[in-house]
Amino acid sequence: MSKEMSIIALGVWVIIMPYLGIYRSWLTVLMVLTGVVLMVLGFLLRGETITRENHNSPKSPRRPRKQHMPFEESAPVVSHDYSTEDHTTIGSLN
Repeated sequence: MSKEMSIIALGVWVIIMPYLGIYRSWLTVLMVLTGVVLMVLGFLLRGETITRENHNSPKSPRRPRKQHMPFEESAPVVSHDYSTEDHTTIGSLN
């Protein structure tokens, strides 16, 4: 059975398991074990995909990636001169 079919079969197993009348403690153990198996299969499939992508890519030198800067300003920074504002409209808090 392929890894893809194993994931589908384990998904069906997870769906029907609560309706099989298994004791709750055993059900919890089986659910955790099923989750671990699904996780391992997912990691294996991910590794195969990465390996396949590396083998299919041309043997050209890698271009450096553009560094992601999430807080990079896209608009110019405008400084505000607060000395020219009229502060007489602000009342006392007392």
